[in-house]
Amino acid sequence: MDISQLKNIEIIQAANKEMLDYFNKKFLSDLEDIQSLKTQSFEIDVKIEELEKTKEIYAFKSTSRRNVFSPIISDNTEDERNKIIEAQIKDLGDVKATLGIKIKSLEASLHHLKKRLATLKEASDAIDAVMNDYNDELSAEGKDPLEGFEFVEDTAGENVTGHGYNILMQEAFNDTYISTLLEKHVKDGLIGLNHKLDLLSYLLTTDTARAKLTLNEVKQSSESILKQVDDIHNMLADNIDTSKPIWSLLDDFVMQIRDNHPECVIDASVECTDYEINLHPVFTINLIKLLSIFFDNIFKHSNANHIDFKISINQNVIDVLLVDNGVGIDPNYLNQSPWYSNLHKAHEVIYLLGGSLNISGDLLSGTKVRFSFPVQG
Repeated sequence: MDISQLKNIEIIQAANKEMLDYFNKKFLSDLEDIQSLKTQSFEIDVKIEELEKTKEIYAFKSTSRRNVFSPIISDNTEDERNKIIEAQIKDLGDVKATLGIKIKSLEASLHHLKKRLATLKEASDAIDAVMNDYNDELSAEGKDPLEGFEFVEDTAGENVTGHGYNILMQEAFNDTYISTLLEKHVKDGLIGLNHKLDLLSYLLTTDTARAKLTLNEVKQSSESILKQVDDIHNMLADNIDTSKPIWSLLDDFVMQIRDNHPECVIDASVECTDYEINLHPVFTINLIKLLSIFFDNIFKHSNANHIDFKISINQNVIDVLLVDNGVGIDPNYLNQSPWYSNLHKAHEVIYLLGGSLNISGDLLSGTKVRFSFPVQG
């Protein structure tokens, strides 16, 4: 087994673990939802039983007064009360039926999840078995299983197949990630919201105090779902107005990060030989994306409080220099971070643009990021 095969196995192993963790969480979440729905269904049964007893009492009162010697007395009040109770019982019955359908649906989903978890567990065991056999073979030969095992970064132009593979993998990961967000945060959130609305419909006629609490929960849930939709929209949409000059977009970008991170001093210098330059949108969009990746990485990991940002733009090339006074970066950062990380994405984007990237730094000097790529109007 060569290094490329080991790398592929590690990628498969990591992806399998992510899916296993996701479906485990999904299974536990659905199990909790089922238990919650069954509790609500039980509470409805109790309430229906109480209303049935109340209805019998009213029926007893209205019939016990009647005999051949009694004067004719209107029972409109008792009839009206009976109608109200019957309507409440019917509403509760409808809610219970809806809950029953949802419980069956979730139980069916749980059954499928069990199958998926079993398959993923078998795959995980199979991968472990392959790796154990390989390690046993090396040990029998007196070799260190990890000796010589290293992921080497592809450089521009050396391995086109490797870059193409990485780009396709990252696109697939992004699609799966967005799909997971939609299912977990939006779809599941809407299902939970429907459950609360069903509960609210019957609480409005039975328990107004609890109905108010449930209404507040519905409001919070809807706000949370709206925020998730906005986040996903921002991930999918570029939100970059390429009709504006590049220098104007960069000014807006710097102002925004300064507003979002007042704790950090950002010295920015934008040099543009021609302020009327008209770049192709692909260069403008990817430049802003790359800057977002590197600034985001600084704010999340460097603990820096000062950043020097210099960018030079002309008709032929865009050159960017970012220097922070943070904790530096491990020279082996590509191996330390997962293959789908933003730094890996930055490497592939710059490769696609035909550019170059250099990242270096240490605890004393912080981190220096320099990248450039050719452009055309």
